[in-house]
Amino acid sequence: MKDAVSRNPRDIVRLLTEIVGKDNVLYEQYDLIPYSRDRCPFLTHPKHGVIPLAVVRPATTEEVQEIVVLANKHHIPLTPRGSGTNYAGSAVPSKGGVVVDLTRMNRILAIDEESMSAKVQPGLILQDFEEALSKRGFTFGHDPGSFPSATVGGCISTWSVGWRAGKYGDMGRLVLSLKVVLPTGIVIETRSVPKSSTGFDVKSLFIGAEGAMGMITEAVLRIHPSPEKRVILVYGFKDFEQAFKSLLKVLRAGLCPMMQLVTNKEGMEGLVEKSRANGFVMISYEGVKEVVDAQAKRTASILEAEGGMKISDEVAEQYWADRHDMFSKMNLVGAAGSIDTAVPVSKVLEFYKFLEDWAKRRGVKIFDIASWVLPENLGMDSAFDESEVKAYIAARDEALRKALELGGTTSYCVGVGTRFPHLMREEHGPALDVLRAIKRTLDPNNIMNPGWLSP
Repeated sequence: MKDAVSRNPRDIVRLLTEIVGKDNVLYEQYDLIPYSRDRCPFLTHPKHGVIPLAVVRPATTEEVQEIVVLANKHHIPLTPRGSGTNYAGSAVPSKGGVVVDLTRMNRILAIDEESMSAKVQPGLILQDFEEALSKRGFTFGHDPGSFPSATVGGCISTWSVGWRAGKYGDMGRLVLSLKVVLPTGIVIETRSVPKSSTGFDVKSLFIGAEGAMGMITEAVLRIHPSPEKRVILVYGFKDFEQAFKSLLKVLRAGLCPMMQLVTNKEGMEGLVEKSRANGFVMISYEGVKEVVDAQAKRTASILEAEGGMKISDEVAEQYWADRHDMFSKMNLVGAAGSIDTAVPVSKVLEFYKFLEDWAKRRGVKIFDIASWVLPENLGMDSAFDESEVKAYIAARDEALRKALELGGTTSYCVGVGTRFPHLMREEHGPALDVLRAIKRTLDPNNIMNPGWLSP
C-alpha cells in the first residue's frame, strides 16, 4: 500500500481531502509551482525547484496530526511551510512529497497581560501580531527584514534574528513553550514556565530545526511593554574598522542598544551624500523615556570622543523606515545572495578585510558588508553575473569556509535550507552525528523535511 500511494498522486490527494476538505488540497501544476521555491535567490536555487505532489492546508492541530500519521504510514515526505519568505530554501520540498501550508493556522489564541505572554498559531504574520499587541500596549520585539509577511512558525523554525534583537533577543529567546506534532504523529506540548530543572529543554529541539524534527502548531511567546520612546543615532567614521571599534567602546561601557549596525559606505548609499566617512555606526535605544535619554546621551559622548561625525536624524529615521524593503531593492538588480555569517567578535575585523579582498578577486558586487544587530554577526548582500552560477557558489563557499576557520558559523539567522548541507560536517564535526541521531529517533522514516542535514 505504501508504494502504491507514494507513486500515485491521486491517492494522496484523495486521502488528504478526507482530512481537510477539497478546498484545502492543491494539486494542479499552476498551484504547485509557487510552492517549489521560497525567496532563496535564483542563482543559488533553481527558478523552479522540485514540484510537490500536492499542497495541504490544515486548520487545526488535529488535522496536522492526521496528515502526519498518513505520511508516516506511507513514507510520504512532508515539508512544513509558512509564507515562504525564507532566504535559504528551507521551505521547499527538495525530496518532493507534500507541502503542509500552515498559513490558515493564523490566530492569536490568548494574550496573558499579567505574565506578558501570548499563545499563537504558527501561521500568524508578525506584522499582524505586532499590530494586535500594540492596541493593548505591548510589543513582540521581533523585527526581521521579512516582518510584513513572515510567520511565527517560520521564524521559530529558522531561529531568526530581527532588528530589535539587542533588547528583546532572537526568536529562540522569545519562545516560552511549543505544541508540536512529531513525525510519528505524537503530539507533545512543553510547559510555558521560563525555566525548569527537570531535564534538558525539549522545546529547543524544534527551534532552528527548519521543520525537520516536528511540525509546530502552537507557541507561547514572550511579549513586552510598548516603548515610551525610541532614539536612533548615526555617526560616520573614517573607515569600517574605526566604526566597529567605536561600537565596542559603547558595549564595554555597559550600554545595551536595542539595535546596532556597523556598515561600510555602500550600506548607506543613497542616504548619506558627499560624506568623508567610509564607515558608519547606527545605534538605537527604546523603552522608558528617562532610560532612553540617558543611554543616548552617554552613547553620543563615546562616539564623539572616538572621532565620530553626527549624521542627521532624518537619515536615521529614513534608514529605519526602509529597513524592511532591502531585500526587495536587491532583487531589482538580481541579487545573488545574502551571506549571514558570524564570527567571534575578536575576529570580525579580520573577516571584514578578507571579504573586501575576496569580493575583488571573485568579481562579486557588494551592496554592503555589515555587522548587524549583534557585533559577531558580520554579513553581506551581493550580486554576481547570473551566467556564472557555479563560480558564485564556489566563491560563496570560500567565504563561508573562512568564517568557519575563524571559529564562526555559516548561517547566523537564515538557516541551512538547500544552501549549506554540504558544509555541515565542516561546521559541526562529530556533533553532526548527534543531530542526525536525534533526527532518526524522532523521525525513523525520515519524512519531515527529509533534505535537512542529509548526508
